[in-house]
Amino acid sequence: MTVGRPNSNVNYGSFGLGNTQLNLKLTTGRFFGKLDNGDIGIFAFYNIPTGIPFSNVTDSASFLSRDFMQNSGGIVRRFSSGNNDFGAKLLLSYKVLTAVPITIDLNGGYTYLTGMPASMEQGLIDFSTALSFKLRTFVPFIEFSGYKYTDPLMFDGNLITFFTGGIRFDTPSGIVIDIGSDFRLIKFTPAIEPVFNTASDSILYNDGWASAANWTGHFGLSYYYDFKKKSVLNSITVIEKTILTGKVIDKENGAPLHAMITLITNDNDIKLMTDSEGLYTVEIESGAIRVKAEKQGFQFEDKGIVIEKGKTQVLDFALLSSKVEKSIITGRVIDKTNDKIVMAKISVPSTEITDIYPEENGTYKIALYAGTYTINATAEGFIAYSLPIEVGENQTIMMDIELLKKGGKINLKGIYFESGKADLLTESYTTLNNALKLLKSNPKVKFEIHGHTDSVGSDKDNQLLSEARAEAVRSYLIKIGVNSERMVAKGFGELMPIATNNTSEGRAENRRIEFLILGE
Repeated sequence: MTVGRPNSNVNYGSFGLGNTQLNLKLTTGRFFGKLDNGDIGIFAFYNIPTGIPFSNVTDSASFLSRDFMQNSGGIVRRFSSGNNDFGAKLLLSYKVLTAVPITIDLNGGYTYLTGMPASMEQGLIDFSTALSFKLRTFVPFIEFSGYKYTDPLMFDGNLITFFTGGIRFDTPSGIVIDIGSDFRLIKFTPAIEPVFNTASDSILYNDGWASAANWTGHFGLSYYYDFKKKSVLNSITVIEKTILTGKVIDKENGAPLHAMITLITNDNDIKLMTDSEGLYTVEIESGAIRVKAEKQGFQFEDKGIVIEKGKTQVLDFALLSSKVEKSIITGRVIDKTNDKIVMAKISVPSTEITDIYPEENGTYKIALYAGTYTINATAEGFIAYSLPIEVGENQTIMMDIELLKKGGKINLKGIYFESGKADLLTESYTTLNNALKLLKSNPKVKFEIHGHTDSVGSDKDNQLLSEARAEAVRSYLIKIGVNSERMVAKGFGELMPIATNNTSEGRAENRRIEFLILGE
């Protein structure tokens, strides 16, 4: 059936059988075995002209209280061209498995038109892209499509495009009903058609080739039979989770352990912690894996297991104490600017050690198993301290926690230069390397490097010398790994003595390098 309005005053309709089309469809079932929800295929077809021949004899008729003119063989599109046309299409399809499954289709192909005049090109290129929504037996769909004759005389060489909307009724019995409508999107050039393309405008209308109507309606009825019967149970996909669960305990007393679980797979490692009861649960893909349980102070244990799809399997661990003695980290907590004791709060992240304070004499003590840790210390008025440390087995590590205060000054004793020059002597490297450790434990601190001299020589010479010596220290610190943006070098000559310049001892104290802490 086709309906339309070849002119603006009269409705036309035509009813009858169309051509017989032989189809062959080949699909992979997946995108080359890689994508389960995708499909790629080829659709080949061959038209046999069995449709009702066209007749331009019309008579009056009515349908659903609408009057129209009817004829045989089609109005704007013929039921049969009278020719054996054939062609092929490439089919791409992808299903999005949402609550309402969505299917995306992309098709494109070529048709060879055997009935075209010998003077004209005999091809037609077409494409379509569609979305359909599976609502049980109801499948609404929308489509954007188009075609173009390879001969430029057809429709002035235009690409003819359509928007299609409709619904499919896919019944369980195998009967499929399609109802839809095409709406032409393109406007033809005035040279071909002022308003729309009519039967009289189509140069091949009398040869059976379709004009492009403003709109057309479609009704389709088909039946399919599935030779591979499926039971209702088999047609329902039951998604079962694959779970691995278990418990980690102390082998000696059965106490639950807060342990690290590592699942070693072919793709990547999965890490998780047991809870306060020593329990763990993880959803995982099927296959052979190894599982490792470990905790500080205990010997680790790993086991192999074959994970079966859709099952919940249990894998427990009982860890044996490693009997390894802890190492001791001890030292003082002091203000680096004056060596005074600071009652700071000390913590070690990722351990059970929190809120430790030094004793009255400023000493602290931490016991840790071998491993890599970070020692943190905080105190009011001081910049937060953080230092990574590598701890071996059964050892004692002496380490002072030196805190910095904003605005505080640190006198770097043990820095020496050539007399009257800014060349660092090798004896200075030990002091500067120790300063590097301090700066690494306070990685966000910014500071100034101050150079000072005694009063021997002119004010101008001493000012230039102090600036050059401060810059020499800055250059060395950059060389050994301190970020240049953290520090600024300044010289003050003989203007800021800390001792008398009348003795050699006093002048030696005045020749110095200091750090001024600016803050974070």
